[in-house]
Amino acid sequence: MIEVKAETNEILLSGIVGDGWDENPITQKGVVDALRSFGSSPVTIRINSPGGAADEGIGIYNALRSHGGEVTTINDSLAASAASVIFLAGKNRLMADGSRIMIHRAMAFAMGNQDELGKVISALKSYDASLVDIYRQHMNGAEASLIETMMADETWFVVDEAINLGLATGRVENGRKYKKPKNAFESAATMLARQKMAQFSKHLTSPGQ
Repeated sequence: MIEVKAETNEILLSGIVGDGWDENPITQKGVVDALRSFGSSPVTIRINSPGGAADEGIGIYNALRSHGGEVTTINDSLAASAASVIFLAGKNRLMADGSRIMIHRAMAFAMGNQDELGKVISALKSYDASLVDIYRQHMNGAEASLIETMMADETWFVVDEAINLGLATGRVENGRKYKKPKNAFESAATMLARQKMAQFSKHLTSPGQ
């Protein structure tokens, strides 16, 4: 569902990303139409979505990045799969208390012979490469191979992990305020985030991998 709140310059995105999933999906066309109502004014995008179609999520990401005014994205509860990509479109990317981000490999339903299934696998690999390219821009220079491993393991990030890895820029405080953690590189949350990154890096260098 896409809901426009003109009085607060907000667009609420809730439910599935992409047509054909439910009666009121989150679509690129719907988001673009909603953005037009704000002209070049700053806009806040509030997200609570389990994700959906990768193409639609990437299209919405690019539409938000092209908006004439500053875009703030707020993860109200869940920004998973394609919705995690939409969340990354904000210059300010804020996590509400208890919110989570999830990233994973692209998925598809397929039926056919080995040639047809091989084409599906090739397409999924291209989707993964596109997603890695977007995530890399917001994960403090993480290597592509590390992000691919995180996606393969369907990785979840809580508030402080998302902030310290670069996926988010801060957390929601007192409704609309936001800030980064003080002394971030010395915080316990940063240590946990570093441990998570190190854990995935170890998988990449383990014998037999």
